[in-house]
Amino acid sequence: MSSGQVPTYYINLDHRQDRREFMESQFAQLGITAQRVDAVHIADVPAELVAYHRGGGSLWRMNPGDLACGLSHQRTWASIAEGTAPWALVLEDDAILAPSILDFLDHDALARLSAKLIKLETTREQVLLGTRVDQVGAVMVRELCSSQMCSAAYIISRPLAKKLLADPGRDLTSIDRLLFGRGGSCLLRTPVLQAWPSPCIQLGHLDPTASAGTSDLHGTRAKPARGSLTRLPGVMGLHLDHAARLLSLAFRDPGAAFGKRVAVPFADDSS
Repeated sequence: MSSGQVPTYYINLDHRQDRREFMESQFAQLGITAQRVDAVHIADVPAELVAYHRGGGSLWRMNPGDLACGLSHQRTWASIAEGTAPWALVLEDDAILAPSILDFLDHDALARLSAKLIKLETTREQVLLGTRVDQVGAVMVRELCSSQMCSAAYIISRPLAKKLLADPGRDLTSIDRLLFGRGGSCLLRTPVLQAWPSPCIQLGHLDPTASAGTSDLHGTRAKPARGSLTRLPGVMGLHLDHAARLLSLAFRDPGAAFGKRVAVPFADDSS
């Protein structure tokens, strides 16, 4: 197994020095060596992608800001794919890191899980979790069985990064949905694992007034697409696909499929 720390990448726009300093201060405190990834600017999003999402055929409309975010993650996956490490940690530049994140930078721990994708953050929304419990340090790990739309902190395997880069649907939906949402490529399929308690949370969830928590994408989020007959086949296909995934879950883990939703806590929550 590989020696040393699992590689860490963090995505940061070049003009957001405040966010860069926020992340690098945490890295220094925790002893994490991280590589900065220059985020894609909204102005650099290909015109054909913008045009597609302005049309009536898109199931999930995305404005240039959403697209730039997804392309930034793809840029990070490309760096992972070009490397040799079997896993990497991917962070956005507003992620608060608890010390327990260090347990996930151990190659042997990830190998024991046969991990492909581990969600390390929480929004504290109610989600379904699998009944099987694994352990990484003091953190439990369970399968994520329902949507939790955020992608500021996750472990991804090198093979999955390569697979997603070749996925024809990678630009058709947000990065949150692609990785962790209904209709994406991974949820109830990869499978996705969820850390409990989560070692990461976005700054805006703890301190909405913090300047480093203010996103350049705020105000650029696309409104949901209106109903259209041209979208009907795609919508029906989405529902059928999700129903098939839920049916598969019911057979392999009925306790998860019919279980109670729970809120994943942040590791530093006082509760």
